[in-house]
Amino acid sequence: MAAIAAHKMQMIRTLVETAPDAALRSLELALSGAGGQGSLAAVRGLVEDETANRFVRNNVLAPIAPLCVARREGQVDFPAPVLSRLWRALKSVAPEGVQEASAKCNPWDLEQGTPEIFDELCKTAAAGLRDPDNAAFDSVRVLCDPEDLALCLQLAPIVRSCLPKLSEWVSRMSGERAAAARLAYRDACRISDDAGALLLDILSAHLPDDWRILRVISAVMDRPSDRYLASSEFKDFGERILDDIDASIVRVETFNFADGEKVGREVAQVAHKVQLQIVEFQQSVDVAKDGPWGKRLARHKQVMAKACEVRMEQADKELERALPTRPISMMGKKGGRGAAKLTDEPDEAQIRRAQGALAFVAELRSCADKAGYGTTRTKVLEKLNTRLDPYIEDVLHVARTGEGGDTALAVKYLNIAAGFIAYTRDEKTAEIVRRRAAAAIAA
Repeated sequence: MAAIAAHKMQMIRTLVETAPDAALRSLELALSGAGGQGSLAAVRGLVEDETANRFVRNNVLAPIAPLCVARREGQVDFPAPVLSRLWRALKSVAPEGVQEASAKCNPWDLEQGTPEIFDELCKTAAAGLRDPDNAAFDSVRVLCDPEDLALCLQLAPIVRSCLPKLSEWVSRMSGERAAAARLAYRDACRISDDAGALLLDILSAHLPDDWRILRVISAVMDRPSDRYLASSEFKDFGERILDDIDASIVRVETFNFADGEKVGREVAQVAHKVQLQIVEFQQSVDVAKDGPWGKRLARHKQVMAKACEVRMEQADKELERALPTRPISMMGKKGGRGAAKLTDEPDEAQIRRAQGALAFVAELRSCADKAGYGTTRTKVLEKLNTRLDPYIEDVLHVARTGEGGDTALAVKYLNIAAGFIAYTRDEKTAEIVRRRAAAAIAA
């Protein structure tokens, strides 16, 4: 295979250097089988070099790396290209330091703790950003406020020292851990009066659930009252959590069953997150019923419970439309269960709606009892199973005997009903229904 022209190779190099991490990993995997010669081998070499370069970069700039993605309004963040441009500037002004960092960026060195050169490079970057005559950092300055980024880099050594302890701080805070958190906060405040809050904002970016930083704030401030916290430098942290709960309630109230199972489960997980957020708030902050945040939390709990109850109660109607029935007699009561109506092909759109509704009900099992709507969920499940059980028996009879409807349609609806009962009971029950359907077909 002919070699790639120089100008095309430069284009490929630019694409590789600017590709997102996920795309770079996919490209590396796709090229792993390329031989040692030819144009693909040259591209593979570029990808491998860039992967190694990013590994070093992401270790050196680890404290600020999660900030280089879009975050919620009010949280510190920087455009994604900042990370690569900052690293390029460091390679320009401190090549020996970068080389030393690369040499020490290996498992056996990292196991001994963070090499000092990592923090030194962050300090060099902070100084370079603050020096308007240092042209190497001009490409970074055009993307963000250089002082904001410089302060984050100045905090990098403190952030880096906190990261190994962070999971312990948010999982089970002890007196010793609280003392360590307070010490880190004080060290940050020595740099700048507002650097303490910035430190905790940066640490929150390293958490899977950034709202769990409230536990660290509680340790730093010795479990403050909501009145005190709402008037402190940490006010925005609490407000963001409460605003997030507001948005979650709207999501539960407005999501469309037609979006199917995946969305139904996702929205139920949103409701679960709200339950965890409320508990975290109540445990981390001394919330007064008439306090500025206490009233909002109480309202949130009630409104979310009502929203979940309303959406769960809609599931029975969706199930009825997906599994249509006909009156057993002309005198059948309106709303009666009736017999399975096996005259039309299953409505795929309505089945998807029922799956979305049932998945929502099923996924709420993790939080319904604790959040105050467990009784409603139990009643809804009973109602759904009261509809499903006789329907399945009716359709099984048709599948076995052909009496009362089309056998082929009966089998289709039986498989659909088995899928539904996996939500209302469990997969084991659904598998039993499927085996009975298979036996009916074979008979």
